[in-house]
Amino acid sequence: MNLKQYSLFLFCIASVSLFAQKDNDTIKTEKLIIVKQYSPTLNDAFKVKSKPRISDSIKSAQIDVDYSIFSVPVASTFTPTKGRAGSVRPQAKPYNYQNYARVGAGNFTNILGQFYGSLFLSRYQKLNIEFDHLSSSGGIDGSLTDDGFLDSTLDLNLQSAERYFNWEAGLGVDYKRYNWYGFDQEILSVFQDNFQIFGTDISSIDTLQTYLGLSAYGQLEFENSLVKTVKLNFQNFTDDYGSAENQIDLSSDFQFYLTDQILDFEADLNYLTGSFDQAFNQPQLSIDYGFLTASAQPSMQFEFGDINLDLGLKATVLNDIELSDTEFFIYPKIKAAYKYSDEIVFYAGADGDLNQNSYQSIVNQNPFVSPTLLLQPTDNSISGFTGLNGKIASLSYNLKAFYKQENNYAFFTENQTVAGILPFQPENNFEYSNSFGLLYDDLTTLGLNAEVNYAAFDDFNIGLSAHYFNYSVDILPEASYLPEIKLDLHANYQIGEKWYLHSTLFFVGDRESVRYTNLPADGIGLTSATVDSFIDVNFGVDYQLNERLGLFVTGNNLIGDNYEQWRNFQVQGLQILGGLSYQFDW
Repeated sequence: MNLKQYSLFLFCIASVSLFAQKDNDTIKTEKLIIVKQYSPTLNDAFKVKSKPRISDSIKSAQIDVDYSIFSVPVASTFTPTKGRAGSVRPQAKPYNYQNYARVGAGNFTNILGQFYGSLFLSRYQKLNIEFDHLSSSGGIDGSLTDDGFLDSTLDLNLQSAERYFNWEAGLGVDYKRYNWYGFDQEILSVFQDNFQIFGTDISSIDTLQTYLGLSAYGQLEFENSLVKTVKLNFQNFTDDYGSAENQIDLSSDFQFYLTDQILDFEADLNYLTGSFDQAFNQPQLSIDYGFLTASAQPSMQFEFGDINLDLGLKATVLNDIELSDTEFFIYPKIKAAYKYSDEIVFYAGADGDLNQNSYQSIVNQNPFVSPTLLLQPTDNSISGFTGLNGKIASLSYNLKAFYKQENNYAFFTENQTVAGILPFQPENNFEYSNSFGLLYDDLTTLGLNAEVNYAAFDDFNIGLSAHYFNYSVDILPEASYLPEIKLDLHANYQIGEKWYLHSTLFFVGDRESVRYTNLPADGIGLTSATVDSFIDVNFGVDYQLNERLGLFVTGNNLIGDNYEQWRNFQVQGLQILGGLSYQFDW
């Protein structure tokens, strides 16, 4: 049936229906409303029966893309709380308190006080407080004068985290009291009376020396900047004999991005000035000193497979203000490491630096020096080293051999108590063969170091550090107060959550003390005397009563030997100290 026939058929059907409705329908047409929702189906959709063909005269070829990653260090906004070396505390509890206090007392009237805490001023600012005190009334056997001491430090540090940088600022106080109690027994025997020396009653000698150190410092740490850190430190140091010293140090670290490498650049400016009111046995003379040091240190790090290489150098300019003399130094800063395996890493390198000796740094090493020092910097011209380190199971180790050349090294020597033809007559309380001075000489050192640490399990570890040194000097008869052998042994054991045991052992070999002496024909020369080796054994027990409160007992110098750390200066014998520890939040 074609389309015309189909249309005619539909028209006939419709006409018949209309006539039929007209005869039988009783419903009026104007009131009939038919409503029906339209629901389309797939049959209503127009379907494409064939796949279209696309004709394009331009056909783009696929391009191979190589991807690479450029690692850029990201500055951390985390600022660790300033810490202090000391005995390890018991295992941390589930909740760590922000403050820790420790007080104790023992024989020789030894008093211990410690406090480490943090006070949060806001979400991004906190104040760190550190206090450390140790004092003793003395009482060493055979001491003819007061041998007590006091050493206290206080540090207040404010830290703040800003949006683009972090900063901190602080104030510090360091207060020390020591006595020059170490009179030369050989000189005392000359006078045949232990209560007389150089014709003076020993009991009338005021051996007390007091040191006061004040410091102010600040630091800025920047993020996403060429300038990484800027540090400023000011120190003032004085004593009871009119000595005064000021030191200012300004340093900054930079990072420059060169293609796929980073150039680190450190710059430092140091100014040291000070004076002593008198020279040794010459109170009418004074000693002034001043040094200005500027240094720059560029360095770059490279990685070649298992080899890491750090290449740099340090250029330093030193100006002696008092002598109007300027010197220039260049030091290598090189270190290479090769990871042979997970257990063995070989390393080698060369280093050097200019070490500025200050009155405060010398006192921190030996508080029995006289306030009559001639201060000069030490040129550590070269220090070459090689070794290997690694970890095998629970055993970690570090073996190292080194060579070091130091020009103008500062040696501690016994102060002169001879005067040639004329008899020696002390002018100050530190001139009775009971103090130390400084002499300078070039020092060459060959050394071997071995460090081993074994952690049998998380709660127990034991470590050993052994050092051997071979010294050579040019002018002095011996390398004064430098031992050939040093051993350090330590062990820590945590028993459950209540008990903590810790022990240390120190061995220091024989040393030579250089001193002045009378020579034939009324001359004055240098000789040396041997200072015996010593062993110092220490042991401590900590017991945690509860989450906050604990008890501790420590025993120092358990052998009870009054050995000499410095010639004629004996230490306290067996020392027992106990007390309480407490941790809390504000």
